[in-house]
Amino acid sequence: MKGFLDKVLAFFKKAFEVLKSPPTFVKVLAFVCAVLFIGGAMVLLAVGYTQNLVLEILSYTLFALSALSLAYCVYIVIKWIPSLKAKVIGVIESHKFTRSLKEDYGFRTIIFAIGSFCMSVAFAVFNAYMGIAFLSLFNGMLSAYYIALAFIRGGVLVHHGKGAMRNGELGGKDEERKAEVYRNVGIIILVLSVALSVAIAQMIFNDRHFSYPGWTVFAFAAYAFFKITMSIINLFKSRKQDDMTVRAIRNVNLTDAAVSILALQTALLHTFSDESIDISLFNTLTGLAVSVATYAIGIIMIVKGCKTLKKIREEKENNGK
Repeated sequence: MKGFLDKVLAFFKKAFEVLKSPPTFVKVLAFVCAVLFIGGAMVLLAVGYTQNLVLEILSYTLFALSALSLAYCVYIVIKWIPSLKAKVIGVIESHKFTRSLKEDYGFRTIIFAIGSFCMSVAFAVFNAYMGIAFLSLFNGMLSAYYIALAFIRGGVLVHHGKGAMRNGELGGKDEERKAEVYRNVGIIILVLSVALSVAIAQMIFNDRHFSYPGWTVFAFAAYAFFKITMSIINLFKSRKQDDMTVRAIRNVNLTDAAVSILALQTALLHTFSDESIDISLFNTLTGLAVSVATYAIGIIMIVKGCKTLKKIREEKENNGK
């Protein structure tokens, strides 16, 4: 009897070790069983298992097996993540482009800025179409704003690319150019903010809004939430960067996100609100906040750019003496 119990304990111990570190066939079997158990439980739910005792017992058994198999599949996935991460990192490290994308924050910012530039152009075209199709002055204004942001991003990217190609000119002269670009971007944002404030005032006083037909409002909402979230995250990350072109791009993205908040609010309120909501009040508050935020971004960039330029030029004068 003792020998039999020892064999049983040894079997369960071996089975536990296999389940703890499962080979490939066990992993595949676990996922197949989970699909079959869950599928069977769904079928019994559909046919009405409570009307038959056998089906009821079978259904509860399948529910329990579904929960166990699903929990084990989650365990497999969690256990697999570190090895998958190591493999992905190995692949990334083996290529120069992906390695730079992973390790160099400035390089990563520039690459993503190219995507933002393309999205700005696409969004400008979309809003231009909406403005023409629905005779919407405010969609036209948003289109012009995105075109301006696309030009700003494009200009910063071109400057950054030229600076990267000047291998022998990466000293103070290059830093001075970057500071000038940063200051000039701030000036352009401030000018755009004045035009934006006028358009927001017209929107509020004339009780207008941004319009997006049908499902496009949901696509715009998803894109706007993504931009807002990433802009805030990247703003804090870019504060540690000394490269002023990288910080300029991040500030442009933040300005873009601020305007998206207003456009998103007006579109959602127009689509889903009722008469009990004072849309004009919400638009006034949000429009004021967006205007103040864009003014602040432009002014801060101008002040910071001028201070940096002054410091660089004073250092050059002192070094020249």
